[in-house]
Amino acid sequence: MLRLPFLPPLSSRERQHWEAQGYLHLHGALNPKEIDKIRQTVNWHWANPEGNPHHVDVITGEHAGRWFPMSEAPPEVKGEVYKLNNLFLRDERIREAALSPRLKAIFRCLLADEPMICNSLNFERGSQQNAHIDSWYMPPPNDEGMIAASISLDPVDEANGPIFFYPGSHKIPPYRFSDGRLNMIEAEEEACRAYLDAEIEARGLKRVTFRGRPGDVFIWHGQLIHGGSAIEDFARTRSSLVVHYWRASDVQAHALRRDQGGRAYLAHTLRGELDPVAA
Repeated sequence: MLRLPFLPPLSSRERQHWEAQGYLHLHGALNPKEIDKIRQTVNWHWANPEGNPHHVDVITGEHAGRWFPMSEAPPEVKGEVYKLNNLFLRDERIREAALSPRLKAIFRCLLADEPMICNSLNFERGSQQNAHIDSWYMPPPNDEGMIAASISLDPVDEANGPIFFYPGSHKIPPYRFSDGRLNMIEAEEEACRAYLDAEIEARGLKRVTFRGRPGDVFIWHGQLIHGGSAIEDFARTRSSLVVHYWRASDVQAHALRRDQGGRAYLAHTLRGELDPVAA
């Protein structure tokens, strides 16, 4: 029997790039069929909103700054910049994409443990979100135990609001708020941003934008500074599935679930919009 050599999910060069820069760009990690499945899943939820408790955060338009359960979201919201939260908990199709065999192997390599989904976001356009660090909003049980990935469903370039980021910024010592944690305290945000700005300047870090094709996956460290660029052409979409992952071993057993495919995910949403018992 022919025995092929074991090929690790990441090359030594990719590992070195991750350690130094805090991100990876996987080209063509998902095929067209997988991309279409994600798109069809999101469209199905928009077409069947009755009784759907998933939160939709509205970023532009008449309802900017508000959120709605999908069952109550005005129809015009879908034409704006929005983020649809946490479909992962009730829809196995989202988990299948977020933890496909290839991606799961890579995430396991980066986390040095089994990855589990703790949060998911579906976008139809770029978020235009200010520079931030994900641990401000969903700090992992272990400070270093989080990564994130954006799965592109559309082409991404300068015109449709690409992700921007600062390579190497994950090496900046995390800012601790007055309670000693990584969670953002709004009253202390100005001091936190001043600290990060000073660190960016001192380290000579430069802002970079992500450009990609459908099926590309942008992976970043949980402490990488990133955000969403301004949308130049609002007629163009930038559909994506963004997923955050923790280490499965960092979560207590009662908070962990597995689906029929053995994929690990948080048993509740961090925002609390879904009842963990009924979900």
